[in-house]
Amino acid sequence: MKKMLSSIGIGSAKVDTVLNNDEFVPGEIIEGVVHIEGGKVEQKIEDVYLSIVATYTEIKEFEFGDKEKEMEMTKQAVLSKVKIIDAFTIGKGERVQFPIQVQLSYDTPLTLGKTKVWIQTGLDIDNAIDPSDRDYIRVTPNHLVDGLFKSLEDIGFRMYEVECETTKTLRNRLPFIQEFEFKAKSGPFHARLDELEVVLFVEENKVSAILEIDRKARGSKSLLSEMLEKDESVVRFTYTEEDIPNLQNSLYELINQHS
Repeated sequence: MKKMLSSIGIGSAKVDTVLNNDEFVPGEIIEGVVHIEGGKVEQKIEDVYLSIVATYTEIKEFEFGDKEKEMEMTKQAVLSKVKIIDAFTIGKGERVQFPIQVQLSYDTPLTLGKTKVWIQTGLDIDNAIDPSDRDYIRVTPNHLVDGLFKSLEDIGFRMYEVECETTKTLRNRLPFIQEFEFKAKSGPFHARLDELEVVLFVEENKVSAILEIDRKARGSKSLLSEMLEKDESVVRFTYTEEDIPNLQNSLYELINQHS
């Protein structure tokens, strides 16, 4: 009876991961300790795996009568999954622990807005409901991304919305992109722009940025352009650590040129 109960997850082994920290930047090494406690009977654990998971929004279009509607669905994407220990047998009530180190990928989304990121540790046990443990983390901008955000703030922009959404136009390793939306609250673009949308592709030593500059309608001609969706300009550029000191001026010139 004990073996049967364990095979359906009752009295089975348990896993708990304790991280050294709960705040990271993309590219940083996550360190911690995995604790596994044996259940009511001896069990063979085929794999111990660690996954990094994030939430994103998928927008589905459907017809409702003679109209098209959109429905938002929250989904999960596995950013990476690694095996962290070989198969072993754990005895009844036995406790084992081992350290872990795993790198947070550079394209991990920031935990802004509704986006959530967590570390999920799982045990693969034959004929059992695999036990798992979920540890939420905060993901904050690295130095390169923070430099862009501060530069935009210095010329009057304020971030007001962040979304991770699926996209049909941009190819990406992940099934979504993270979009940062800014409003010009002060400064030279306050009366000139509706909003500024930013998408970032972060690598170890550089960031590729896409800016979508949404101009304000000014007069009937501009209103017509807005109706025809020609009031937006898309600018692409790449910057590195060496560009940070002059990034504010570079952003001003780019936005000014297209607004």
